[in-house]
Amino acid sequence: MSIFYKIVCVFVMLFLGSQASFAQKIGMIQSVHGDVWLMEEGKVWRLQQGDEVNRDHTIVTEEKSVASVELVDGSMLNVGANTRLKLQQYVQETSQASSMNFNVLWGNVRYFVKKIIDPNAAFNVKTTTAAIGVRGTEFEVRMPYPDNVSGLRFSPSASLFNIGLQTTTVDMEEGLVVLTDLKGNEHELPAGTVTTVDAESNVVQVVKGAPVVQPRPVEIPQPTVSMQKFAANAQQAGSQAAITTGANASAIQNVTITPPRFSTVGGR
Repeated sequence: MSIFYKIVCVFVMLFLGSQASFAQKIGMIQSVHGDVWLMEEGKVWRLQQGDEVNRDHTIVTEEKSVASVELVDGSMLNVGANTRLKLQQYVQETSQASSMNFNVLWGNVRYFVKKIIDPNAAFNVKTTTAAIGVRGTEFEVRMPYPDNVSGLRFSPSASLFNIGLQTTTVDMEEGLVVLTDLKGNEHELPAGTVTTVDAESNVVQVVKGAPVVQPRPVEIPQPTVSMQKFAANAQQAGSQAAITTGANASAIQNVTITPPRFSTVGGR
């Protein structure tokens, strides 16, 4: 083998090694159902179970299509139908801690985040109207379609900065996240809440499954035998009084007498 050939082989190996170092693995596809695509530098190909996803990769799902991704730190992502998710950044801070940033342009993604203990670690999700910082939790981020989504689905230029501002919905199951709106205000989102924030940074938070208090129906007691006898006796006494006093007995007899709620004769 010539010296020149050896030198060329060394340079090729170094080049391939440098290319591999830039392709930072973030996770692996665990399952795919339907039409799920991966975008990188304008190229698009269909994702399959076992495929790796790296930094700067974008996952696009079509209608009735979903995918699950296991991240390198053990966290999980469930990518719903009609979603565009970019794995924006991955930085290995220490051997046990990493920082991950995800951009949700539209659709919904449910996150099962491994509990973050190391202060150097971070897990962040960005949308057009919010930045969400996570500290070990289960939650879902939902974004509606932009008006021109059909033309943006596979557009390499689509980003959080050039699509319309959409309302962000965060559905919290467990843990706690901090949401920062476009005005820089921070909002804590505890477990069991659903929070929305719009383009004007209006934040609305509701508690899931809050009991609805219904008005108590008014109980109308059924007349007892003693109450019916009391009413009949009262009507008969009225008729007798009318005869005695010369009043119109028929007018009194036609009067409906409502039995009292509680009778002193014969109990309730």
